[in-house]
Amino acid sequence: MRALLLTVVAFLALEGSLLAQNMPPEYNWEVGINGGLSVITRPLGPAIGYQGTSTNIVHDYSARITRYFNEHWFLTFDLGDRKWETFGNWTPNTTYGQTLPTTQVSFLEASNAITESFEMNYTIPFYTHFHTFNRSNLYAGVMVGMVTTMNDGSKGYIRDNKTDSGNVNSYHYGYGVGLSYGIQLGYTYYIIPRLGVTAEIAMRYAGVATHTTEYAGENNNFHLLYFPETLGIRWRF
Repeated sequence: MRALLLTVVAFLALEGSLLAQNMPPEYNWEVGINGGLSVITRPLGPAIGYQGTSTNIVHDYSARITRYFNEHWFLTFDLGDRKWETFGNWTPNTTYGQTLPTTQVSFLEASNAITESFEMNYTIPFYTHFHTFNRSNLYAGVMVGMVTTMNDGSKGYIRDNKTDSGNVNSYHYGYGVGLSYGIQLGYTYYIIPRLGVTAEIAMRYAGVATHTTEYAGENNNFHLLYFPETLGIRWRF
């Protein structure tokens, strides 16, 4: 009889252990950071001479906090920052009416384009062989938020910052506020149940109304697309 009881107890303990292993841990929150590269289109809206003809690739950073509602849906708040700049050619004139040689000019739309946005994503989860925990997530979703551009609305000059030389080499938009929309596709792989790494690509639209007194007629509104491609780290709790 004692041997039978010991066998039953051992079986129940083993069964409980197996059931525990088959139940993935539930983490409803996640925090993380992303970093990578982003390119923008020309800023449509301003006078054509202030849009530029080419762009460059800039760094893109963000910090995130996520709330999982279930295994398929999660909501993320994202705080991001990047620089927006395009390039073109100007043929400036001096204050005395002299035409100077054509020179390349940079158009700084935003020294910092700060976004505060919410992302709603649908995810397809993948589990370990014994279903001990959620090994990875493939997700896609939409984003909506606000964008704030920080800039001083100034001009830069090649020769000793003399404004009467007319030899401009940079033009800064004014600071602004607007809305941003977009879509994203990403994949997260969890090295251990709590720690994961992420790769994400996205397409974003931003429409910004700028505020500046001296050059308001040239850059008071603009809209553009930008394309972040980032890697990130995630921690679940």
